Amino acid sequence: MNETERRAAIIDRLTSGDGEFALRRARIGRVEQPVYVHAPTNLREVMAGGGHWGDRLALTYEDEHRTWAQHQDTVDRFTTLLVDRYGIGKGDRVAVAMRNHPEWIAAFAAAVSVGAVCVPLNAWWTGPELVDALADCGARVLVADRERTEAVQARRGELPALRAVVEVRPGEVVRGDDEWAAVLAGEHRRFDPATVPIDPDDDATILYTSGTSGRPKGAVATHRAHLTTLMNMRVHAVVESELAQARGDEVPPPPERPTMLVTGPLFHVAYLPRVVSAAVTGLHLVLMYRWDARRAVELIAREEVDSLTAVPPVARQLMDEIERTGTRLPSLRTLATGGAQSTAALVGRIGSLFDGRTGTGTGYGLTETTGAMMMIGSRDYFARPLSVGRAFPTSQVRVVGADGVDVGTDEVGEAWFRGPNVARGYWNQETAAFTADGWFRTGDLVRRDADGFVHIVDRIKDVVIRGGENVYCAEVEERLADHPAVEDVSVVGVPHHRLGEEVAAVVQLRPGAVVTAEDLRAHAGLRLAPFKIPTRFLIGPDPLPRNAAGKVLKRELRGLVDHAGPLSRSEPS
Repeated sequence: MNETERRAAIIDRLTSGDGEFALRRARIGRVEQPVYVHAPTNLREVMAGGGHWGDRLALTYEDEHRTWAQHQDTVDRFTTLLVDRYGIGKGDRVAVAMRNHPEWIAAFAAAVSVGAVCVPLNAWWTGPELVDALADCGARVLVADRERTEAVQARRGELPALRAVVEVRPGEVVRGDDEWAAVLAGEHRRFDPATVPIDPDDDATILYTSGTSGRPKGAVATHRAHLTTLMNMRVHAVVESELAQARGDEVPPPPERPTMLVTGPLFHVAYLPRVVSAAVTGLHLVLMYRWDARRAVELIAREEVDSLTAVPPVARQLMDEIERTGTRLPSLRTLATGGAQSTAALVGRIGSLFDGRTGTGTGYGLTETTGAMMMIGSRDYFARPLSVGRAFPTSQVRVVGADGVDVGTDEVGEAWFRGPNVARGYWNQETAAFTADGWFRTGDLVRRDADGFVHIVDRIKDVVIRGGENVYCAEVEERLADHPAVEDVSVVGVPHHRLGEEVAAVVQLRPGAVVTAEDLRAHAGLRLAPFKIPTRFLIGPDPLPRNAAGKVLKRELRGLVDHAGPLSRSEPS
């Protein structure tokens, strides 16, 4: 039995009959889909379970520590306030906008526990962007830190539905209607959230898209959607563990008290699932005020962090700091990537830097899928560093050509997803992205190999059509990224009078490195066809513009290239 057959046999055993992850068919909307028999009923059930961990550490924020019992007490108090003070009922929207403070997680848990719809907002947004989202979702309550509170209160007149702004960590002056610590300290009652019935298919969150290609849209996810992501992550871990044992790999025992460093924003779908799963596993989450590689290394060592997930630029910065300091970080068992496409060079570096003792992996999903639809573990990821994995048992995946017909193995098409964790649609909007028969059209071009591994090729809108030839930016970026002088790179198409579009590359250099456009063209030419090689380069030390999720803002890059003028040009011979 080969590895693929063994994997299939394990999944079949786990998901059949009375298996731990048994599946059944259930109607979700107008479509029957596979769902987990033994999944929790709703997020309230999951989040309340965190209290069972008692005096075990739940949250560390810089130098603050909170146990699960302390965290659950905070959740219980705010749950009561939401109902009794602010009049929040089932289906009302409660928005959260702040840095990764512990209060973020408590507000989220309280909101979903009373049947409200939690709306995690992008803390990087400007005041007008925050107000637009609050108006769009009709939020009744906003829980926000000082910066976000100040920005929203300045435009409060535009938000007639907003009953209260609860300010977290306000500093010397309270700008919100209420101050978090003060109202919690005065709340001694305990509302029983179990008096509010919550169905698995009730709305739980509105997660706004990053808005890299237009105005953000609010993807509406149900309790079942979040719980399916939770179960998918669990089944992936069990399958990977059983495969390793079957191969005879040395598998160290799990840490007695698992600890994860959160390197990205909690409002993003790459990190929110960890908030949910932490209550199940007793995971200790270590939060930072802002990303800083030196501080991250200190926290990993001090808190004995065993896992983290980072977007590629953050992973590179962390490894740079590890190399600079010469630290070993013996507790670190997993350094996964996510949020944006990785490179073979980055994945290989993870393997070599830690001498093979630290695993890795990644997944592929979108805001609209409430987390990953597929994952890939260490062994496969090191062998296929440009893959994003194979589908979970509940994930239905199509690779669809421009004619609407599924393409063959290793052919490029658009990824379509269907499953119980796919959002039911956009709040206040109808688009062609969600089909009548339950499919979500991602806008991502992918290919699926003979073993079922999916590889992201590009965004449909980002493909450069140069003289009638398709150039996939991800392929060019991968080639340029393995040049030793390149810290980060992104490729875009810009107008060309004769060809329609030409290929342009924006390159961030590693500290102290020097390279020319001709050097990079020669390097790319070793593996790429001439028409794929960038003809325009913008090279410098500045980081590429990225959003909170780590995705490059390609609209900004095109503007940078346009303003760079003809001096950045290097025409092919």
